[in-house]
Amino acid sequence: MEYLSPWQLLVLAARSLKYATRTLPAIRIVREEPSAEPLVSVIIATYNWSSVLRLAIHSVLWQTEQDFEILVVGDGCTDDSEAVAQSFGDARVRWHNLPRNYGHQTAPNNAGLRLARGRYIAYLGHDDIWHPEHLRTLVVAIDRSKADFASSLVEMIGPPGSNYRDVAGIHPKDGYDGRQALPVSGLVHRREVVSRIGEWKDYREVWRNPDVDFVYRGVEAGLKFVSTEEMTVFKFNSAMRKNCYQEKPFQEQLDCVRRIENRRTVMFEEMVDIAGVHLRRLPVKNELVVPPPPDPHTPGWRLPFYRKFRGLD
Repeated sequence: MEYLSPWQLLVLAARSLKYATRTLPAIRIVREEPSAEPLVSVIIATYNWSSVLRLAIHSVLWQTEQDFEILVVGDGCTDDSEAVAQSFGDARVRWHNLPRNYGHQTAPNNAGLRLARGRYIAYLGHDDIWHPEHLRTLVVAIDRSKADFASSLVEMIGPPGSNYRDVAGIHPKDGYDGRQALPVSGLVHRREVVSRIGEWKDYREVWRNPDVDFVYRGVEAGLKFVSTEEMTVFKFNSAMRKNCYQEKPFQEQLDCVRRIENRRTVMFEEMVDIAGVHLRRLPVKNELVVPPPPDPHTPGWRLPFYRKFRGLD
């Protein structure tokens, strides 16, 4: 984790204050399917972790930008994920399950892209939470700048006691160059981007992580990137939570949702917590140990370590 400077922390804290004046969120349910094509297609790739999936969908339904469809795509799910997706009774939620498990979000994301009808494509990890202003700020940014990609800032949250509280998605001053990771849950792009750079590539075909590779191909193609400069995503890194796909915890996400629903000052409180880690340079505690990359790079070499740690293998 690269520690943020006092100035960066001050700017982020100042931006967070405006959310204290906003109305507390509530989910909105649409019973009849809208006739027009949606503004945004939200793709949620999921695999057998329905307790967090329910909360992720909840955080889409409370968005201030309501012109969307939600494509929940199972990677060969065998649990009650379909029932959870349908339990909201919202006509904008569409369920699709792949016939087998591919072991990575690449396949569900590509299936979602083929089903998507929206002008823009947004992604949400099934164990992540969106702030209610997330989609609105992304759409405003990509429209205003005529960009191909827009990204938000993402709070990267490690497990309790890990001291991992980072902010990802900060663009360098001279523009985004592909070297900094843009977490998928903070990303939106125009639908036609896929016709220019292709779909997501299987992790066994690329040496970068597939999400990094997808965005980097956009940079190589000369596409325009813009940042909202707003922290509107809470990412609970599964790569830091041992056996999470076996134990299927959800309390952290549930606490996050409840705080957003009940506390106007939640964003400023998050910035205070982040600043406490970064100003004191607290050491990060992480159980996952990934060896150095092989030379030459081998496609997909990282994924087996992540899968085993998460309890998938």
